[in-house]
Amino acid sequence: MESGSQRDSMRPTGGYPPGEALADAWNEHRRYVGFAAGLFAIGIVVGVLLMLAGYNLLEIIQEMVGEPLFPDVDGGGIDLARFLLVNNSRAFLLSIVGALSLGLLTAWAMLFNGIIVGNVGAYVTSDVGLGYILVGLLPHGIFELPALFIAAGIGFRLLYRIGQRVRGTRDAIFSKPYLYRTGLLVLAGWLLLVVAALVEAFVTPALLETLFAE
Repeated sequence: MESGSQRDSMRPTGGYPPGEALADAWNEHRRYVGFAAGLFAIGIVVGVLLMLAGYNLLEIIQEMVGEPLFPDVDGGGIDLARFLLVNNSRAFLLSIVGALSLGLLTAWAMLFNGIIVGNVGAYVTSDVGLGYILVGLLPHGIFELPALFIAAGIGFRLLYRIGQRVRGTRDAIFSKPYLYRTGLLVLAGWLLLVVAALVEAFVTPALLETLFAE
């Protein structure tokens, strides 16, 4: 494990190839990304258990807010992709800046999303079968979920760096190499969201219509 600012002090501010910087960013954040994925998995289990106990969270939340949690988007296609990207980008950003809440918002975002996915997945599976939910979630989920885990990992890592600075084991929270490589990781994660939105808007409906015409 690194001590203080050793990693950044050894890295020159110039001559930092993007590929190397992105690899360094992943190595720096991967444990935190894994932690975020673990929170999401716990949320899925909780969501399934709530559904088995008779709690349909979509209905409960809709009754509380007075509107559907997933409103229909007129036009579909590119309009749907834009709607999905905007909403997911908000969750992406929240997971990063959640570090400023001592990580509580970031942790809650992972748990809450997992609970919703688990609860809705259990409900849809009981209604139309496991195949439908897999086709409906996996094509875009393989891009969307890693993107959100990356964002949360960045938030958790930032919180850790803040803690190091408070304890005096790090000279500064931010450094040019850190901002550079982490910025590349943020961009890579957001681009995964772009792909996820396009897949969910165009590919997923086509697959569902083809495989589950009824």
